[in-house]
Amino acid sequence: MKRLRRRLFLHFSFQFISLAVAIIILFFFILLITIVWITKDESKYNYYQTKIESISMDTGSSLKEITMPDGWDKDLAEEGIWVQLINHKGEVIESGNVPDSIPKQYSQHDLHKMQETNELQGYSLYFYLETLYEEPYLFVLGHEDKGRKILQQIIGDYGKEGMISQEQLKQVEDQLLSIDGFIKVYDVSENLIQEVGSPSGLDKELPLDVFVRKVAPDIYSTKTTIIKDPATQALWVLYTPNKNKEEIKLDSLKEIIIAFAVSGVIVLVVTIVISFWNGFRYGNPLFIFTSWLSRMGTGKYNEVLTEKEKKLIFRKNGKVRLKYRLYAEVFQAFYAMAEKLAASTKEREQLEKTREEWMAGISHDLRTPLTTMQGYGTLLESGQYEWSKQELEDIGRTIGEKSAYMLSLIEDFSLSFRLKNEAALVDFQSIEVNQLLTSIVIKFHEDMTLSDYHLSFDPLNHNLSLQIAKRWFERMMDNLIYNAIIHNPPGTAIRIVIEEDSGSGKLKIMIKDNGIGMDEETRKHLFNRYYRGTSTDERVEGSGLGMSIAMQIAELHKGDIIVDSEINKGTVVTVCIPLPQDNKQLE
Repeated sequence: MKRLRRRLFLHFSFQFISLAVAIIILFFFILLITIVWITKDESKYNYYQTKIESISMDTGSSLKEITMPDGWDKDLAEEGIWVQLINHKGEVIESGNVPDSIPKQYSQHDLHKMQETNELQGYSLYFYLETLYEEPYLFVLGHEDKGRKILQQIIGDYGKEGMISQEQLKQVEDQLLSIDGFIKVYDVSENLIQEVGSPSGLDKELPLDVFVRKVAPDIYSTKTTIIKDPATQALWVLYTPNKNKEEIKLDSLKEIIIAFAVSGVIVLVVTIVISFWNGFRYGNPLFIFTSWLSRMGTGKYNEVLTEKEKKLIFRKNGKVRLKYRLYAEVFQAFYAMAEKLAASTKEREQLEKTREEWMAGISHDLRTPLTTMQGYGTLLESGQYEWSKQELEDIGRTIGEKSAYMLSLIEDFSLSFRLKNEAALVDFQSIEVNQLLTSIVIKFHEDMTLSDYHLSFDPLNHNLSLQIAKRWFERMMDNLIYNAIIHNPPGTAIRIVIEEDSGSGKLKIMIKDNGIGMDEETRKHLFNRYYRGTSTDERVEGSGLGMSIAMQIAELHKGDIIVDSEINKGTVVTVCIPLPQDNKQLE
């Protein structure tokens, strides 16, 4: 259900995020319109300053360092301007249409002088400082001021004692006529001492216009160029027509506006479609889920979906249709639940059958020794016979054996219950395997009643420690070895072998015998509780739980037991225990 939870989360998150994005797009659309309007308005007042700010807006998508897109400088040559982008260290990192004479590295003094004079090598400068990124960047725009160059030439060639002489006045007027210019000359006391050229079209100026021209030069029809003659301290002012009294071309911004407008319409249409679609999408599955629960409530676990519902949900290739794919995990969960409930019902019936078999087996096993004990008790109680000492000893031994068998039966059932319900309380400890198996084998060697069986042990060629519940592990090995003894005739060779299988990552403990073996039916049901095979010796008494308990102990150690057997050729019982992940060996 984690996938379903994640999918629902992503689905609804996507819808809300889409709505938020639509709102953000609308916000930026309005913001863009506002910026365009402001840009157009500002371009009327200061063309070059607006131009450099417009260039600064057309940058890359990185938020750490500034990058300029390809083709950003394609129109600079047509407008007769150049642009440099300077980083925090004064290095020029981007440039467009820049003359070779312009530096590519600036010192603090250079930039300070440029800021004070707004001039570099005869080019008028405009600046824009970008502070959006981790480090500040300076955009510098330069354009050749022809008016300044002409005025410098006139001052140098014709300026005598702070004004133009009468002899040279005609030459200057002809030069000004070619550029439709007009000159005013002020002395050191700010008195107008000379006017040269035609003042036609000259804007009427007030004193404060000096500051207004600096901030918004392009609201005037004329452009002023001011130079102070350092020799005479005279102030020369050249008036020329202002060709920049026009708006910046905003073709790219218009395209963005159109794109945003189309996007807004699409978002609106998609939102409406999604609203109707969700109504049907989330309604139909609810009806199907309700039908499922109703059928399962009546115990019809095999009827999870009707044929009509299957056609509605699944394609012919078995895949879930797109409109129900969001609930694919729910469909799978319903099927899994139905299968588990059906399996649980079948298992419950099987358990009931097994319980009856258990009760029959327990009754049989308890009745046999009890009948014997009851018979001997009745004979002893009757007083009709004179018993010899040997006969009484035999009767006592038989009663003791039958009592011990009944006690063993009860203990085995108690042990099976504890393994099933108290596994979490078992105490594991690090034990060396060779030593543990050696002590178990020695115990069987020392039993004189087993002298007719040939028991051998092949240990590992190195020491290996595992996390083992020692008492339970010994009980498992005792059961397996004892089974190999009691179900085979005297003279049988029993060999215990330990092997380390690094490929499967398991330790294998094999109990091999060359005895009578067992048939396939017996091997198949060997670990079923209370099952006895047909090939066992009728003289053997047991609880029928030995192999089941051994398997429980193996599973307690995260292991398994595998049995291979063939009639008259012997049996191999293999206990597989996982090796430690680091496989540490004690040399």
